This record gives sequence, structure tokens and C-alpha cells, in this order.
Amino acid sequence: MKIVMMSRWNIPCGVSIHAELVGRAWVAMGHELEVLAPCEWEDYKSDVDEPFVKRCYRLPKPERKEGYFFDERSFRDLHCDVFVVQNLEILPMEDLYRVFPSIREKAKTVFVVHEGKPPKDPIFYRFEWDAVVCFDERYKRFLEKIYPKEKIFVIPYPCHPLHYGDKMKARKELGLPLDKKILFNYGIGVYRHLHLLPTIERVHQEYPLILLTLTHIPEWYDLFESVRHRYPFIELRKGDIPIPQLYTYLHASDALLVHKDSAEAVVVPSTAFLCLGSGCPILAYDTNFFETFDKEVIKYSDLGEVLREVFQGSERVKETLRRAETFVQNHSSTVIGEKFISLFNSLQSSRYEVSSSLSREYYPLPHP
Repeated sequence: MKIVMMSRWNIPCGVSIHAELVGRAWVAMGHELEVLAPCEWEDYKSDVDEPFVKRCYRLPKPERKEGYFFDERSFRDLHCDVFVVQNLEILPMEDLYRVFPSIREKAKTVFVVHEGKPPKDPIFYRFEWDAVVCFDERYKRFLEKIYPKEKIFVIPYPCHPLHYGDKMKARKELGLPLDKKILFNYGIGVYRHLHLLPTIERVHQEYPLILLTLTHIPEWYDLFESVRHRYPFIELRKGDIPIPQLYTYLHASDALLVHKDSAEAVVVPSTAFLCLGSGCPILAYDTNFFETFDKEVIKYSDLGEVLREVFQGSERVKETLRRAETFVQNHSSTVIGEKFISLFNSLQSSRYEVSSSLSREYYPLPHP
């Protein structure tokens, strides 16, 4: 099957993570994939892209008109069975809508919803899709007010496949101390952890540790650098982190810290889905970002308490890792990629009947 996907790619965001996980799974299954990705406004090096990635537009930014472009020919010349769009709201919708009729003449169209609430832009509602895919029943509730129910399909967000590693070997490879506990945080949101430093310091008195912080955002790196004199247990590293290297950091760590306040919209924690397969416990602030998880992550309101549990290797932590392993097996990118292929096949046969493994009945939220 020839699949074209319009999406962000090789970028640290939830949309890109989803696209990469399912897209690479399709390629591994033997399907032909072409990714139409944006040229990012930031200084992005596209030399990490696979040969099937074509960067042919920029995402619109109201404050930066100069430099915007949309290569219309890349879309009009498509020859594929299925055209997949990830997170329509952030894309150049007017340009896409102009070429959309020619795409629909050639291919089935599938919209993967990352939007957490109905967008305000009216052009969003002009697109007619053959199928609309969302991650769980929370999305489905508001989407049923926009699209026909028979066109809405629930396919959960994918997990990176299980990939365990040796802690000491990973630490040696990364030049990290072998005799301390390591609490890891990374990415564009590391600044959210600053207010936790006094709590981490108190635990540090009992369990010598380092807070390993890695970010490619210069402002956040400088922010942590400025507080290191007060909290010397902070270990700073700067730069991008490809997924294979990310897993080495996770293997080296005793816990991954993810602190996000509740959002008004429906959200999924893409970081958790990406990292659950590493065997590193995830400490998650108990907000609606993690409401669809039960005991696959360790939710906290008191970080100090759960840090001590992790460092002591409590039975709760061991059970969390067992639950995480089962969750990843059931939601691996291969499993989720196959669900998409089942949907694509059903669309190709001009039927909205799907196999028992891909039911229109939504996936319920986890229960204790």
C-alpha cells in the first residue's frame, strides 16, 4: 500500500512522535510511505530525515509572514492509496484545501485528530474526510458534534516498542556517575520542574542524586545554569536527543520526571507513550495529561514521597513497571500501525466495516 502522510517529522512534539512511530511501523511492514513535512522555522537540520521525507511547506505563523511557502505541486502530483493528515489545525489549511479535491480524486483521506477541542478557524470544517481517527472516547465526544459517527474511529496513541537496557553500561556510555541516583528530565518543558528543586534537594540529603536535565531550548538551558550554584546536584546537557539516544538516557536513569499542569483541552502525554518501553519508571504529576493512565506510571502530588519509593525499589514501583510492560505490548507502534492498515484496507474496499480488532466501539478509559 502507498501511504502519503502530511505531518511534522523528526521534531520533539506529540504530533511528530505519533507520525514517526506509526510511519516507521508501516515501513517495517513493507508499505510504501512518503511524508510531506514542514520546513521548520527554527534552525532545523534535515540531514536526519529518512529518504521518504519531503519538506515542502512551512507551518503558518502570524508574526512571521516572510519565508512562508507551500509547494502545491508536491500535493497535486500525489499518487497514493491513502492520504493521512496529522493535526490539521496547525497546517497551512487554506493552501491544503485548495488542492484537497485533487487529492480526494486519487486517494482515501484520513484525518488523525490531535486537536483537544473544536478549532475556531472555519476552514477546518470544510474538509470532507473518508475517516477521522482519534485516540480515545474523550476526543470522540466532541468530534461526534462535527463529523458523522460512522466516520469516526478510535485508534489509541502508539507506544515505542519495549527496549530494555543495562543501567551501568548506559551510564558509562554517557559519562554519568555510577554511584548516585539519577532523576531525568528532558525536552521543551524542563522549565516546569524548577519549583520542584527544593523537594528534590531534601531527597538528595537522604539519597545522593543528580537531576539530569537535557534540553535543546537555549533559554531553558540558561535558566537551569543560573540556578546550579544553589542546587549543585543539577547536571546539564544541551542539544537535541534522537530516540535511540533518548533510550540510553532512560536506561541510565532511576526515574523520568514529567510535570505538566492540567490543560483546558483534551490531551495525551506523548512523552509517556514514547518512554514507557524503556523500563524506566515515569513520575507523572497527577493532572488530566495522565487521566487515561491507571498504574502504568507513578502519579504524584508529593514528589518527595514517590522519589523515596523509587529509590527504595518498593513493590508499588515494581508493579508499575509490570503494568507498563503490558501496556506497551498492547499499544506498541506495530500493533497500532496494524490497526491503521486495517482501517485503510476497509476504506479501500469502499466499506466502513472493520475487523474485530478495530471496532467503532471506543476504547474505554482504564479502570483500577
